[in-house]
Amino acid sequence: MSSTTPTAQFAAVVYGDDVALDDPAEILHEAAKLYPSSGLRLTRGIALLERHAELRQSVERAGHRHPHRPHFPLPPPRRLRRTLSKAISERHSSKPAADSSLDPPTLAALLAASNGCRRGEHGRRTIPSGGALYPLELYVFALRIDDVPRGVYHFDPHSSCLEQLGAGVDGIEEALLDGSLAGSSAAILAVTSVFWRTRFKYGLRGYRFALLEAGHAVQNALLAATSLGLAALPLGGFYDTRVEALLGVDGVHESVLYLVAVGEVAG
Repeated sequence: MSSTTPTAQFAAVVYGDDVALDDPAEILHEAAKLYPSSGLRLTRGIALLERHAELRQSVERAGHRHPHRPHFPLPPPRRLRRTLSKAISERHSSKPAADSSLDPPTLAALLAASNGCRRGEHGRRTIPSGGALYPLELYVFALRIDDVPRGVYHFDPHSSCLEQLGAGVDGIEEALLDGSLAGSSAAILAVTSVFWRTRFKYGLRGYRFALLEAGHAVQNALLAATSLGLAALPLGGFYDTRVEALLGVDGVHESVLYLVAVGEVAG
């Protein structure tokens, strides 16, 4: 009978028999730590912001623009039905019902909660962001949205509209570990990060901030979905490069971090 503890067995799965000196995850985590000596690196980005007014204005309006793409203005968001405490207590991950559909006001509510602009506050979003630099972008694989053509869209939070990037949404099935979600979900939200927006000020710490911010955005989406009586399933099981190809991002300067499948509740 083995005396090895379960914890040690799990560690063996991760590390094997030998201590790895070049474990990529550990190297990244160490590189993203702050030390007293880190201050010199951080002050460079801060000094840039202080010296250049146009750079500060650019940061306030962070986000992609696709002015030559077809635009679909979103209607006012549907009002959330549940209180925050009720949404928190009732939230659970669930797969959408087969052939789910959503109407535009419901989709608008999900997007506004995830990465929308706050009323009366120029450029400020509904999620916290390190230094208010907003590295995230939000995309929609519209599978069955009423009055919205099936396709891939970018959400512009400043104008509250969808910008159509293409019609090649069918490839999302091959980009998911569970391809059946493409057949059941009304939409799949994709959260990406443009890393330089936060790294120019915070260095590798900015990479950690981007990951945290993606969690904030998705949690808002999940709570909004619960409040609207929808099924929502956060997804980490996807092939990054396939999703990025569908979105038209390079996977280096901008890369996908998180997906959320949304639709109607089964049964």
